[in-house]
Amino acid sequence: MQRHLINPGLELRQLQLTDAAALFALVNTNRSALREWLPWVDATNRLEDSQKYIKDTLRDFKESRAFTCGIWSMGTLVGVIGHNRIDWANRIGFPAYWIAPGSQGQGIMTACCRAVIDHAFRELKVSRVIVAVATSNLRAQKIPERLGFTKISTLKQAEWLYDHHVDHYIYSLAAPTR
Repeated sequence: MQRHLINPGLELRQLQLTDAAALFALVNTNRSALREWLPWVDATNRLEDSQKYIKDTLRDFKESRAFTCGIWSMGTLVGVIGHNRIDWANRIGFPAYWIAPGSQGQGIMTACCRAVIDHAFRELKVSRVIVAVATSNLRAQKIPERLGFTKISTLKQAEWLYDHHVDHYIYSLAAPTR
């Protein structure tokens, strides 16, 4: 997915190097809130860190391993969404997402997740999408639940978050039958 217009004020657009300053500013401005659930925030300290991240995502896209889009609301970058990994052998997509606190609670992330999941089933032809969400991250859990995912398991100590492990709920959604 390189670009997808969700509605006149909301679009997903593949991150480009020209977006590095906006991405870094978004992370830097929201550092303390994002740090609660995202383990990479402390490693994003300079514009060059965001540039490297975008270069890595472009490489992964070129190699068909993943894709990453910025979430643009009314022309402003407000978050990131995509597939951290695509398991082509088993036809499974693994989306991940985050949004700045000032854009939460407006339905933006649900609409973006719906678009990424629809794209995964229609265009990528995956048979299943799997999302992992920290068991204490109640806001993030609402998204897969709203979109019809089934909670299939709990993965203990799934992620090291700065100074402690967090458990994840694993949600799964199968492709619609055709």
